[in-house]
Amino acid sequence: MNHLHRLKVIFLTEPINSPSTRFRILQFISEFERLSIDITVSPIPKGIFPRLKLFNTLPAFDIAVLQRKLFQPWILSYLKMKAKVLFFDFDDAIMFRDSNAADFHSTSRQNRFKDTARKVDLVITGNDYLKELAQPFNNNVVVIPTGINTQLYTPGKGHESDRPLTLGWIGSQPNLMYLQTLIEPINRLYSVNKNFRLKIVCDGFIDGFHCPTENKIWRKEDELADIQSFDIGLSPLTDDKWTRGKCALKLLQYMACGLSSVSSATAVTAKIIQDGHNGFLAANPTEWFEKLQVLTENPAQSRAMGLTARQSLLGFFDEKTIAEKYSALFHQRISS
Repeated sequence: MNHLHRLKVIFLTEPINSPSTRFRILQFISEFERLSIDITVSPIPKGIFPRLKLFNTLPAFDIAVLQRKLFQPWILSYLKMKAKVLFFDFDDAIMFRDSNAADFHSTSRQNRFKDTARKVDLVITGNDYLKELAQPFNNNVVVIPTGINTQLYTPGKGHESDRPLTLGWIGSQPNLMYLQTLIEPINRLYSVNKNFRLKIVCDGFIDGFHCPTENKIWRKEDELADIQSFDIGLSPLTDDKWTRGKCALKLLQYMACGLSSVSSATAVTAKIIQDGHNGFLAANPTEWFEKLQVLTENPAQSRAMGLTARQSLLGFFDEKTIAEKYSALFHQRISS
């Protein structure tokens, strides 16, 4: 293959501000440019005719990557027909309903997922659990974890010693149910240590915390500064079919900003965090209390852990490494 040929890749995505579009594609575009790959990002339009019009442009691209979207079979067949090569990239358990639903099972989602996985040339998943869910339907399944742009997400100016420490959580309204699990351990911590506050960055809020709490409305343009204003990042999750598909983005954001953090122990977080070295893992309310107590009572240790956390991302979850993984897949496919 002529190595001077710049690959043309189009990503068919969710809305441009959705986390998957931002954190699996947009933050790597300059890296892709460096790797001789021209990326086009096209959010999938709502109506049938705008969709077909978009799909009609696909022959101009070497590879089309469908991200997360599960189409009806005939639309998927049309897409497959128009794309020279079609990949499917997903970073959530999209074949299930989320943790707020009464029942995870959705027959229509399951069927569309199977159909998609079968028809595409290659499936890219955000973690091993998602890979296991896709493998029965396609022999070509590769894990590329969600990464973080460590040139953008950098440590802030650090804690001012005369102010209480800030425990921080950032997320969207459906995920407040996970934060709710921390009310009891954080209140217990506040009963023995008053040297902290809680900052919640979200589009909705919950009550019940005894410590001083700042509720800050999430805005994309404030996101980095909000995370940099935390001292300790909180990443709670329940363990269910939906959460096992999550790729620990929140945790990566905290770590890239040089924060110590406590995260629920999951298969994904256990691959990122070495407990006690670059962060803490907690399996129950008592462990949440104990590990937050260590960090809030030892600010110097907390800061050192945060810097270790940032270093531990490099070579595994940083923008360069992740873009190179995608690039290798793209080039491999085209040259094969």
